[in-house]
Amino acid sequence: MSMTEMERACAKAAHQHERAAAHYRHSARHLAKGEHTAAVKERDLALDHSEKARIDEVVLRPDGKLPEGRNTAEAAWHFMG
Repeated sequence: MSMTEMERACAKAAHQHERAAAHYRHSARHLAKGEHTAAVKERDLALDHSEKARIDEVVLRPDGKLPEGRNTAEAAWHFMG
């Protein structure tokens, strides 16, 4: 993999992580206001962006495999259903 391809893959993954973090912050704000439906929607968007970041990061792994099992984001937010 060339440096340019690696830079591009890192930038794509970083963007997805930033989007996920923004959705997590919005979810926390909704929870603080007692808006559970909106918090769940934001959480789902955050998980979607986290998954996209994981997929983008596969290209950076030497084995090219996604780790199996429940990811950290899902484990952290399991209580929201």
